Amino acid sequence: MRNILAFDIGGTHIKYGMVTEKGDVLSHGIMDTEAHLGGSAIIDKVIATGKKMLKEQSIYGVAISTAGQVDIHTGIIVSAGETIPYYAGIGVKDRVSLSLRLPVEVRNDVDCAALGEQWLGNHDSRNFIALTVATGIGGAIVIDGKLYSGHTFSAGEWGYMLVEGEPFEKNASVTGLIRFAQKFKENRNWTGKEIFDLYDQGDPELKEAVNHFYRYLAIGISNLVYIFNPEKVIIGGGITSRGSRFLHEVQQEVQKYLPPSFYKNTEIVLAKLSNHAGMIGVVSYFLQRHR
Repeated sequence: MRNILAFDIGGTHIKYGMVTEKGDVLSHGIMDTEAHLGGSAIIDKVIATGKKMLKEQSIYGVAISTAGQVDIHTGIIVSAGETIPYYAGIGVKDRVSLSLRLPVEVRNDVDCAALGEQWLGNHDSRNFIALTVATGIGGAIVIDGKLYSGHTFSAGEWGYMLVEGEPFEKNASVTGLIRFAQKFKENRNWTGKEIFDLYDQGDPELKEAVNHFYRYLAIGISNLVYIFNPEKVIIGGGITSRGSRFLHEVQQEVQKYLPPSFYKNTEIVLAKLSNHAGMIGVVSYFLQRHR
């Protein structure tokens, strides 16, 4: 059994773990990204962790899921926006492979989450779109069973899509939810969980904030359904820890913006692999490239 060392690089944390070629996560850990130090420092952390784990066990290869647009052929970061400064242009694949002397594959984090859901999520779908709702919004597209990356590897970057004149992720992300909460209630450092806890208790100001958030999220999802006509819309990200209540509320709101013929033919579901989706998905990608 080959074991793959997987990393999932986000703007706040780097998740890592040992994953088998069947997708079983044998061990896992988490460390701060410290994104303010820049992309090069982040890759140094990945390499240092890899060297430490190589001393402890046999590793067949390294699979890296990361924020940003990634050239899937070269493993070079094409663009990363403001999430990780000084990341664009870094050849992650070659740099890690040279340092660890192992085969390495790199892919965008939301693409990896979609691959993980396709591999082990039991969604029984060959045509779906995936959204992650977190600090921002990311996306991935699977058509006829194949992940579509786009001409310059930026397909699914619909966080930038305009909804009522503003970027989708400005209002339909956790960042947007928090901003609405600060607008309608006392200015404090909210978390998404705190907002939903008070929302469930009937707080009128936070009910208004959450309703604004759901409205923008539903309009964006509806537009994507019109464009892609997917079998399923799979929603992931930390906010989905709310579970079935979150799903039901999203479905109710989306139903307001889609005609019945569209709504009944598109299933909106939650991602199933939770925090390990990125790691599992990038291992799936690694195995496809190293059969």
